[in-house]
Amino acid sequence: MTLTNYDFNGFKINLYVDEQGDWLAHFQEMPNISAFGDTPPEALEELKLAWELVKEDYQEKGKDIPIAPVRKKFSSLS
Repeated sequence: MTLTNYDFNGFKINLYVDEQGDWLAHFQEMPNISAFGDTPPEALEELKLAWELVKEDYQEKGKDIPIAPVRKKFSSLS
């Protein structure tokens, strides 16, 4: 499965390997949402899963789902 920026609602993703050799992925704008895996695709898949759970939590609490800063800029143009 190929992931795109759309899978993460426009948020920028940091993806890097740590000292132990694990791949870490997190949102640049929300570093507390992160995941890891043995490979870059695995880390991104885990991040997508984490993001889906975060969005569910926001919805259950009646809160607006965060919007990436770049998307806020474009949504204010309409």
